Amino acid sequence: MGTVIITASGKGGTGKTSFCCGTAVALCALGEKVLLVDADSGLRNLDIVLGMTDQLLFSFSDVIAGRASLKEAAVKHPIVKNLRVLTAPASSKLESCVTKEKVAAFLQNCRAHFTYTIVDCPAGLPDTISYFAAGGDRAVIVSTPDYTSLRGAEQAAQIFYREKMDNVRIVVNRVRPGMIEQGDMVNIDRAMDLSGLGLLGVVPEDRDIIACGNAGKVLMLYSEGPAVTAYQNIARRLKGEKVRLMKL
Repeated sequence: MGTVIITASGKGGTGKTSFCCGTAVALCALGEKVLLVDADSGLRNLDIVLGMTDQLLFSFSDVIAGRASLKEAAVKHPIVKNLRVLTAPASSKLESCVTKEKVAAFLQNCRAHFTYTIVDCPAGLPDTISYFAAGGDRAVIVSTPDYTSLRGAEQAAQIFYREKMDNVRIVVNRVRPGMIEQGDMVNIDRAMDLSGLGLLGVVPEDRDIIACGNAGKVLMLYSEGPAVTAYQNIARRLKGEKVRLMKL
């Protein structure tokens, strides 16, 4: 059976979706079969980052409601081997069929077909996170190294703890070493202390993320920047390898 990773953030703008895409593609490059699920109903944007606009028809709600099978709804990426993508509903209001029990059953179905399922939850602290957290195996909180984001990360982690998930880690994203050295950005140790979470990885600020996202290009295929190396390292850690933190 596969592993379900629920990804969240306490506030918007942390780069959570870019993290999900980069890590998923890195896992595929390691030979894993990966499903990316966009759980951000109404504000879905995985398709934009992956260059799949207008290719995704069915949503996770369609699978839960039985209107489509997982095989029908999860669309193969046109370039990345072993990657499938399942979008969110266009409406921000969840259907009545989306309950904790049915989401858990849906995620169990995902485990049976994919070695890794990565769920990109909405930013903030909506009920959707608890629905997916109840059926997940581990959680990743993506935060930028600033006090407001880290407070949100700590609050997001509480949702997973309430759902009896204790494998929760933080990824500190969009790190600018120069600002840390000048004292204008929270350092990594302080970020861990403020969030109360163990560290999964650090991702430096990388302009290629924005450039590739706007061009509909997969970052991992078109860049050799520091974020690519960071996502590759994080993917290896998720597989259980011991990988040293990259030097910033």
